Amino acid sequence: MQNMEMWQALSMGALQGVAELFPISSLAQTILVPDLFGWNLPDEYLTFVIALHLATAVALVLYFWKDWYRVVMGFLGCFKHGKLVYDKESKFAWLLVSGTVVVGVAGLALNKKIDAFFFAPKHRGIHWVVGVILCVNGLVMLFGDFMKRLSLQHTPEVPLDHPNDLAMHAALVGRPVSAAEAGGSGKYTRSAEDLSFTKAALVGAAQTIALLPGISRSGVTIVAGLFAGLTYEESSRFTFMLATPVIGLAALLKLHELFKHHDILMMALYSSIVAFITAYLSIRFLMKYFHNNRLSPFGYFCIVFGLFSALYLKSHA
Repeated sequence: MQNMEMWQALSMGALQGVAELFPISSLAQTILVPDLFGWNLPDEYLTFVIALHLATAVALVLYFWKDWYRVVMGFLGCFKHGKLVYDKESKFAWLLVSGTVVVGVAGLALNKKIDAFFFAPKHRGIHWVVGVILCVNGLVMLFGDFMKRLSLQHTPEVPLDHPNDLAMHAALVGRPVSAAEAGGSGKYTRSAEDLSFTKAALVGAAQTIALLPGISRSGVTIVAGLFAGLTYEESSRFTFMLATPVIGLAALLKLHELFKHHDILMMALYSSIVAFITAYLSIRFLMKYFHNNRLSPFGYFCIVFGLFSALYLKSHA
């Protein structure tokens, strides 16, 4: 990768680890940031980015290893004595399967064409479009926050699984609430395990929109989870669990291409280590953040950064 310095590669590794999990579209960042700084990227840049995606998936598996152990055991446990056994553990495993199938099929059909188009050096002149799409991503998250807040105002009873849920409910509604008002059964789903297979599939299908650079996988999937009745924290957990096999398998299918380019192998390895570290720290932060906070700050960031990028790149195209 003679046209890319090591410090640039490491910077992209750090950016990938953050942007893949923060709802700001990692594909948009890996396209826009080098363009804004005027970096000369080689034809192997897409292969380099693929290695970073795999590092992110490994970080997700490590953080949620208890959940994944439960999922694997639940999946294996549903086949007992030659018959299917249906319980809460096996249901969650199948929910993940149903939520992954649609995006898996769409990814196999479209991902290669989309990546080849947006990452091709000859198409750098239209990268300003990615900034526009990033603005749309921000608007989607703001809309998701608005609809969630509106639904809570009209349906005051929500599950109180944690004391902080009371503070979260008050923040969303915009006024103080009592424990009695915030408690009760309500219509909101306590956990992803309570979703129906149809809702899980629809939440997972939202990931297909993120095949387009500028649309955040985590952002649109969290919004879909909110519409399915999940809290921000549960929706983010389900989102990151859904994203793990999609990110990991997509990277593994293309990883062989990395070994065709020995000149970028070590650079990709070092950058992947950085991506792994930043991804793990990002997921730890976000799981705490979404316990009491919303998507709005990320939505505003996407709109401002996307608009700036679109205007700047369009004027320099």
